[in-house]
Amino acid sequence: MSNRRIFRIVLAIACFVFAGVKAYQILQGDYEWTDIFFLVAFLGFGIMYVLVLNKDRKQQ
Repeated sequence: MSNRRIFRIVLAIACFVFAGVKAYQILQGDYEWTDIFFLVAFLGFGIMYVLVLNKDRKQQ
């Protein structure tokens, strides 16, 4: 699959955007425990995609 890199970049950006939205909700004070869970999950997935992208770049 030749466009896997572009797909991972889009997913990483989307994860960080959703994490930012959740962080904004938490800063506003309007949140529940699920918002904190999703913030951590989106940050984790975003970081994971960035690490995979860096690993793929080093192998080339």
